[in-house]
Amino acid sequence: METTSIDGLTLFFDADEQDAAELIGRACERSSRLIRQSWGLETPEDCRVYVMTSWLRFMFHSAPWHWRVLLVPSLPLWCLRVRRTWRYAGGWMQRYGNRKAVGVKPPRILELADRSVGVRMFVPEDDLSRKVEQVTCHELTHAFTAHLRLPMWLNEGVAMLTVDRLAGCPTVVRDTVETLHRSSSGADPAGYRDVRWSDQDALVYHTVRGYWIVRYLEEKHPGVLRSMLSQRHGQEVLEDKVAAELGMRRDALWAGIDGVVADHFLEQETSA
Repeated sequence: METTSIDGLTLFFDADEQDAAELIGRACERSSRLIRQSWGLETPEDCRVYVMTSWLRFMFHSAPWHWRVLLVPSLPLWCLRVRRTWRYAGGWMQRYGNRKAVGVKPPRILELADRSVGVRMFVPEDDLSRKVEQVTCHELTHAFTAHLRLPMWLNEGVAMLTVDRLAGCPTVVRDTVETLHRSSSGADPAGYRDVRWSDQDALVYHTVRGYWIVRYLEEKHPGVLRSMLSQRHGQEVLEDKVAAELGMRRDALWAGIDGVVADHFLEQETSA
């Protein structure tokens, strides 16, 4: 594979994917700068970005050699999940110890992705170049925050809001804020292993929930997220900080936060 260095990252691509590599490379430059400015995060020491044309090739090429030894015997345990993700995702991020590996599909492959879940969450983007840029930004944000081991709601929320800033406009469907009212049951936030592509309602809810909470915190309590991302915290500490900022009892946080966030944005819509 061909390689090139971009702002502290290494981009890997096949020679016949030169155009996609240039597109993703530009997105990496813009995104890295934005992530550092927005959240005060440093570029990961060992971060690789791939023009991803095959999920299997990406998994094995991006992994350090000693991880590959583990990937082979465990293939039956993870290949079905990765193949299913490939169908829907524009890209993803893998963490192998200190190495972070980001894979982004080139436009010609991204165009073939199943959008049945994405259309429920994201504003349609017919310009494939812009979509590739947004996917790159989202996954690169995950790479920058990987060392923090963030819970799903915060991890996805920060990445989605960063994409908004790259695009210069909201990229999440406005009506999804109503999902918080419709689906709110006071449930604790889900982890990545708790939600499945087959349960699209739960997947959409837990993903957009993180986005709207993060967006709310940035609007009403600017600077608190940047502070939370300055070092690694356990999930309980993060929730303590959010509850304190919102003036809520810690044990009532997840029972009440959906209503607070949804009401805020719905009131904005009414007064606009």
